[in-house]
Amino acid sequence: MVEEKIVGTGVEKESQTAAASLHGQVKSTDRITIEQEFSKLELLLIQTADDAVNCLKVLKGNLSDYDSQHGLRIINTSKTFMRSDVRAAKDTTSELRNAANQIAECESQSESEITAARAAMNATSDVMNDLAATGRTYDKNKLKSRGIAGVVTDMFGGNKGLEDKSKGDHVVKDTKRVGSEGILRAPDTVEEVVASTLRDCFSGFSALKHQISAAEESLSPLFAERSNRLVASHTP
Repeated sequence: MVEEKIVGTGVEKESQTAAASLHGQVKSTDRITIEQEFSKLELLLIQTADDAVNCLKVLKGNLSDYDSQHGLRIINTSKTFMRSDVRAAKDTTSELRNAANQIAECESQSESEITAARAAMNATSDVMNDLAATGRTYDKNKLKSRGIAGVVTDMFGGNKGLEDKSKGDHVVKDTKRVGSEGILRAPDTVEEVVASTLRDCFSGFSALKHQISAAEESLSPLFAERSNRLVASHTP
């Protein structure tokens, strides 16, 4: 009887050891998935920041072109009016890099990194969207200061010199700014300059938003494990 009890205890221990080993394998697999998803998130945060900064550089150039086309010099230029907002947008992209650094430096990924990444994305998205609103404000101020006649002149007659100068030059048509007669036209408003630049040069935040969700989802097994431990600790 004693021997049977010893044998039974041995089998029980082997079963417990096998279960613990399987549990360890599951945890290891989950950890690999978490590291992969957070690594993707880190890279995408940096890429989004780089794309935003490059887009802002293009925007500054496009604003300068707009000012030249509309005869604006030194003061009252769209580039000057938009300068602080463009700078604010560029500064905010550093939050994306900070979130990426937080992921790179953390020893164990957690919801904290997800929160930082999402906050950085939302902040950058807000300032990029604000650029169009600032452009709209500039357009309204210009309309008030010059009157409707001046704006109409800009739209239909103000670019004649530029068009004459560019005759014979090779021009790559932008289908987004081709009129009904197939004639390439320059943006009529600063808001349009901003909108077209963001559309053409910035891919947006959809990929980053998706990856944040994927990284957050990868943490689910850890949350489940913690919940199980909490329940077990309170079980008599």
